[in-house]
This record gives sequence, C-alpha cells and structure tokens, in this order.
Amino acid sequence: MQANWETVDQAAAIFRARYKIPGTTPYSVALGLPENKLLVFSPGPGLEDLLPAGFDSTTKLLLLAPNIGHNLGIVPWQQHYPDARVFAPQGLQDRLRKKKRSIDGLESVETLAALLPGHVKLHVLPENKFHEVWLSVDSGNRTYWLICDAFLNFDYVDGNFIIKFLLGLYGIKPGLRLHKIFRMGLKDKPGFRNWALPLFDNDRQHVLLPCHREIYDAGDCGQRMVEMLNALK
Repeated sequence: MQANWETVDQAAAIFRARYKIPGTTPYSVALGLPENKLLVFSPGPGLEDLLPAGFDSTTKLLLLAPNIGHNLGIVPWQQHYPDARVFAPQGLQDRLRKKKRSIDGLESVETLAALLPGHVKLHVLPENKFHEVWLSVDSGNRTYWLICDAFLNFDYVDGNFIIKFLLGLYGIKPGLRLHKIFRMGLKDKPGFRNWALPLFDNDRQHVLLPCHREIYDAGDCGQRMVEMLNALK
C-alpha cells in the first residue's frame, strides 16, 4: 500500500495515514519534532515507503510501538530505515524480542520521553494487559491525543451483517467509545479512572486521534471522554 499521509495540523506537524492488516484498517500518526526528527506512533506496515511531505532520507526517525497489538510495522520500517530508533513499553519489549528477533536496539519509552519537546508528552498508563502508552500534543488551545486501543471512534464498521455482529461483541461499533476489550484488560479500573480523568477534565479543547479510526474533534470531546471514564466499573 502506498502511503498517503494526510495533514491533521500543519502548525503542529501532525500527519495520519491508514494502513491495511487482516480484518481492519488502522491509522499511524507521524509527528514532526525539532532537529529534523519524525516520531511515528504505531508505524504501519506498507507506510514506510513514503514519509509525510517535508521529510526525507535525512530525517531522524523515532518509531514507537504503543501497545501489544501495534507492532507489525516495526520490522519493515527498521529494515527500510536502519538508523531509526525503536521504542516500546517494557512489557512489550520482551514479547518483541521473542517474536521478532530481527528488531535491533529496543529502547524504553522513558528514554523517548526525555527526547520530546515541552509541548509533547508521553503518558504511561497504569498496569494493563495491552501495555499501552499515549502521546499528547499541545497546539495553541488544543490538545491532540494519540491513542491506540483504549478509545475508538468509528463512523461506520466494515463488513457484512455477520462480521459487524461479531465485532460488536468486542465493542467495535459506530461512535466514540472506551474499548470494551481494553476495559477488560485493566488491572485496576478505579486506579485507571483516577489517573486518566485529570487529563481530560479541564478547559483545553481535546482532539482524539485514535488508531481506530476517525478523528473526533467535536467541542464535547473532553466531556465525552470524562463521561466514559466516570462510567467505568
């Protein structure tokens, strides 16, 4: 698949591109950083052939596998860009080393956090089976949230009636949602709720950039996320 990077916010240097894997078509997000660096959140297989406009072979790539299910593109990206640095949560690193022995030089997300400018923050979630981490990007009065599997926003669900029914059992339905499977993977739901609520319960304008799938930039984004978190049992 030829990469087709769409500009989300030119001033903040945020780009998205869709890739295809069996059963779904998630998104990768690329974020331009100072000193000609490009951070790729959930790098998808097939997107490595073409970087977003303004970036080229001289760009220093930082590749982030943000959870246990979003690492399929790490090997092809690193093969295409041998000097790229690869970061993953600790709980995911052991799994990657066992299953993808061709990955070189895995680094911690704490190391990545130290490389980020002040307007970009990495958020390590409380213990969860997905080993998920998020990124937030402040741009003016907006905060963009790069989130992997915790929050979903589908305009529509692909497939026939049977496929849609089966996906619905896993909480994959149209609309903005706190993913059912992610909820099941939380070790301490009240602890996660208390950790996450202050991130969204404020006066910022929040914009969700989920891997799955459409951007949610309505004015009630933060409020909706707070409501879902408060309903978490």
